[in-house]
Amino acid sequence: MKLTFLLLLLCATAPSAWGWSNHTVGSYLALQELPALRDAPLVEVEPLEAFLAQQYEAVSALLEEQETFAREHFAQYPPRPDALKLPGSPSDNLRHDFLTALRINSQIHLAMVIQPLPGKDLPEREHLQVNQVMVEQTLSPWNRQRFIVVAEHEKVAPLAVLASAADEPDYGHDINLFSDNPGAVGALYGFGPQPFGDERFQYSSQAPFHMGFFHESPVVYAAAGFLERSWPDWRAYQYMGLARLAFASGHPYWGYRFLGWGLHHIQDLTQPYHAKPLPGVDLANLLLLEGKAIAGFAEDKQASIERVATRHTEVEKYQSTWLRRLLRAGLPHPMLDAYADVAQDKRYPPYSVDYLREVVSAESVDDSAAFDEAIGQWLATAPATSDFSSGNQLQRENFDHPALNQQLFKLLGHFGAHSRIYVSAGLAP
Repeated sequence: MKLTFLLLLLCATAPSAWGWSNHTVGSYLALQELPALRDAPLVEVEPLEAFLAQQYEAVSALLEEQETFAREHFAQYPPRPDALKLPGSPSDNLRHDFLTALRINSQIHLAMVIQPLPGKDLPEREHLQVNQVMVEQTLSPWNRQRFIVVAEHEKVAPLAVLASAADEPDYGHDINLFSDNPGAVGALYGFGPQPFGDERFQYSSQAPFHMGFFHESPVVYAAAGFLERSWPDWRAYQYMGLARLAFASGHPYWGYRFLGWGLHHIQDLTQPYHAKPLPGVDLANLLLLEGKAIAGFAEDKQASIERVATRHTEVEKYQSTWLRRLLRAGLPHPMLDAYADVAQDKRYPPYSVDYLREVVSAESVDDSAAFDEAIGQWLATAPATSDFSSGNQLQRENFDHPALNQQLFKLLGHFGAHSRIYVSAGLAP
């Protein structure tokens, strides 16, 4: 049995390839009282090229060290082609060479901007449009955000840099990197064909770097080995190393920004739909669904595909809409408390290179069935909140759904705790 069900399922859920709708907002809330950030001095904005020009040899050595480690440590890791190694001496296009060596989209804008919290915009400051920040725009939550321009040499708060950077990997970092994707780099980067995702949606090609199904049955992996080809843990490792190098070499702006990039991938895996392809369905029922489909009775299979796609999308609308309202109201609330609750941080082990896989992802898998069930109960009794599109009229929602809210606050607590643990590791001397 090929379990083509899983492939179709992942295609169906690919448009929700972002984990939580906006990583910047959650990062502000989770990290605002972290002493290492709260008490840190302002940092001076500098372009990437300035950091690379001054630290070229150190960056080159780090990337080679990381490549050696990745080949030995990360499962299903596709080795970086030798042609992508940083040149022995700096070229006239430092940015392109660096992004290519990292194997991320070399067309990203890397705009020097910060995002404010909802209700905290600075309208007197210069802003960039979404298409000046992102490589490509889709129907997404980003069209609600504001991007305030910061100038070279301007002094800015570390938390603003880090929290803003935590959203950046969704701006095109991992788009079209596979050999069967549009564009030229897929043939050069060595990742092979895209393992899962729906080619109809341009953002689906980032899914294997933002989702990780690390805790499936051996039967599932034997039938659908493509599920093992995902690398969010590798991305978190890459950016952690770069952040530590930037801090150690006197480039704190890029230290915080790289750390935010890595934080994004940790946060993605706190979303159960990024860690479990079909929450609430055990192996026996999964095989039954596929068997019925092969026999010509595909209705249950299609219903399951649509169920997962709908629940994933609708719960993120619910949470993001509610969060924006709470922040604009400016009043205390249990959701805001969940992000900032440091009491649970001590329950987790120290950060390590396997933390995303063995702690964050495993916890999300454990919570996935209860979360999925609570969403189903809510959807059975309440209308959908809205589309992310600003053109749709938001239906009034009172957010009075105790079972769903309990699960949601629990997951946002995990988001906050794992964010603080990752960031603290990156800031440690």
